[in-house]
This record gives sequence, structure tokens and C-alpha cells, in this order.
Amino acid sequence: MVSRVTNFLTPHRRSRRGFTLIEASLTTIIVGTGVLGMMGLFTHCTTQNRVAARLTTGMMLTHNIQECLANLSFFDPETAGTTFGDEAGETLQSYDDVDDFDGMSFSPPIDSLRQECEDLSKYTQTVSVVPVYGNGLDSNSGATLTIPKTAYTGAVRVRVVVTYQAGEGTSVEEVYRQSWIRVNN
Repeated sequence: MVSRVTNFLTPHRRSRRGFTLIEASLTTIIVGTGVLGMMGLFTHCTTQNRVAARLTTGMMLTHNIQECLANLSFFDPETAGTTFGDEAGETLQSYDDVDDFDGMSFSPPIDSLRQECEDLSKYTQTVSVVPVYGNGLDSNSGATLTIPKTAYTGAVRVRVVVTYQAGEGTSVEEVYRQSWIRVNN
């Protein structure tokens, strides 16, 4: 009988198998925190990828305008520089000098061959051409013109602004802006 009491009083030793509730809870919290952090990272990476894709498209669309203007005359061959901007009756395909593009907006944007890029219809290219002094390239760089457009200076600043609008009723977002100087050879 004594042996029974002794067995009853001594704790039974069991071999441990599995995790305790506290260990399982801590593991769940640690893994959950890691997963939430990764989800935030994926969201941020997706947003940055979208911004980078728009920037790349904006750069390409700006270079398309630069290519359009590369082989054009500085002056209109027919009017010998007496007008600034497109001449009466000219269309995009018949523009023959740099200043013809002044004030033009293209939506859908155009490629370097002046063809519309229908698949990029959410983008708009806006072009401005203003005269600048050859010895003061920062002239006419602001919103207010200090040199009239009709003045001959021998150089012009071409500025292209590419914007993106996701859909009707959404805000217009500037994606890319570039300017360069074109001189009369």
C-alpha cells in the first residue's frame, strides 16, 4: 500500500511533444509582423514601379518631340522668319520649322514620325518654343517673356512638358519636363 501512495504523490514525468500555447502565440506574432512588413514593401515597390514606368514613358515622349524637331529649319522656308508659330493652313504633317510647334498640345501624344500613339492616350505632350539670347541662355526661362516671340535672337528654347491623366475627372499629373536650346546654323 505504501508504494501506491508514493506513486500518487510523485509527479509523473511525461515526455514533451509539440509547442506550448505561449510559444505558438509568439511564433504567430513574429511571422505575422514579418508578413505585414513585406506587404507594405510590396505596396511601396508597386507604387514606385508605376512612377518609374510613367517617367520612362514621359522621357520617351519628350525625345519623340526632339526627334521631330531635329531636321526642321530654324525659319519657315516660305516666310523667311516673318511669323512665329504655325503658318495658316499648316497641319502637323506639314510643319516645316521649329517654331511651328510653339503652343501645341498632343493628346494622344505623337511619335518621332508625327503619328499618334493611341495606346498612350492618357499622356499629353505640350510644347513651347521661345526665343533666347545666345549670350544669355537663361533669358525667357520663366513664365513671363522678356523677349517677344517675334524677335530674332538666333536661338530658341524648346520646352516639352509631358502630363498624365488616369481618367476622366482625375487630376492631371506632370510626369516629365525637359528643355533644350536650338540655334540657327
